[in-house]
Amino acid sequence: MRGQTLLEAAHNLVPLIEEQRPAGDQQAHLTRKVVDACGQAGLFRMTAPQEVGGLELLPSEIVKVTEVVSAADPAVGWYIQNSMPTCVASAMLSEDDRSKVFANPNTNFGYAGMPTGQAIAEDDGYRLSGKWPVVTGVEDAGWVALHAPVLDGGVPREEDGQPEIRLFLVPTRELEIIDTWRHVAAMRGTGSNAVSAPEIFVPEGFACSDTKPLVIDRPYFRVPVSVPQLSADAAAVFGILGSAIERVMVDLSAHTAAFTGEARRDQAATQELAAEITARFRAVRAGLLEITDAVSELMSAGKELPAKLRADLYASIMLIFETGRDIASRLYSGGTRDAFVRGHPLEHALRDLHAISYGMSSVRFITHSAGRVLLGGEHDHGL
Repeated sequence: MRGQTLLEAAHNLVPLIEEQRPAGDQQAHLTRKVVDACGQAGLFRMTAPQEVGGLELLPSEIVKVTEVVSAADPAVGWYIQNSMPTCVASAMLSEDDRSKVFANPNTNFGYAGMPTGQAIAEDDGYRLSGKWPVVTGVEDAGWVALHAPVLDGGVPREEDGQPEIRLFLVPTRELEIIDTWRHVAAMRGTGSNAVSAPEIFVPEGFACSDTKPLVIDRPYFRVPVSVPQLSADAAAVFGILGSAIERVMVDLSAHTAAFTGEARRDQAATQELAAEITARFRAVRAGLLEITDAVSELMSAGKELPAKLRADLYASIMLIFETGRDIASRLYSGGTRDAFVRGHPLEHALRDLHAISYGMSSVRFITHSAGRVLLGGEHDHGL
């Protein structure tokens, strides 16, 4: 029921998001109007505990909501998915610490997925330092989640044979924001600036890991955050691509070949393009909806997700990133010159989907892990 209500709210937000997108692109992060409206609707709390006003939405619901707002501006979808690690990790926090993180329950949260800093154990916490090059929505966020390895004697400390990586929740005011995003072309509205931590102290309570006991110990929070987060990423691709395909089909239907005067819709090559692109989009979208429905059914029953189902999910999502990029390129080369105009949905999609695909190339190990499981092998930290 909460998911349906939020989906309706997402549809209602579309006009505002579309209207504000040029201004967001201009300033290289979402406008205050959009952040406030999305926050008040609950978009940044989809995976937060109910104890702090969170919705604990299932992946199937998250996909539908994120697709709608991302069609209007993918930066909104990116703010949503980057808020999820803090929301899920808050189930590990004490009630007092949670209240600090959610002092403003409607704000988004920043997130850096790559562990590029370092943390040194100190008293009852850690001394965090370093630089994180991409932190979405950091200028609007009250708190930021930063991954970093824990060092002991100058070398990474190990946990179960792997480097110990912690997720540190830090108030944004303690970080230095470095303006690196103002001149990018792709995903401009995400405001994914760099941040640096000048030797800041993070109490133990705000240092999270997969092995840290849950304070809010419900089945929902035993599911890896990558399940809802990557599902939201894929949904953003659907939103971007769906808008582009819809517009290109209109362009092609109305376009006439310059030399022959023949309607493009009557050309075999155009017909093949339309059929192929539509079928590929529908196939990957239907595949993800089928898998997230299966995942959501188990989650709602409080059951553990089998490794094979997670492998199916991750493999499908990684394929979506590549398919989205390829479809945008195919449409750009086979469509009309209308897409050359700044602000055209395909012009946006071409650069945004290539940027997303590039960013996700850093986690290709997820595909390898999924393949290993689907071939009958044991799953590893990638799943």
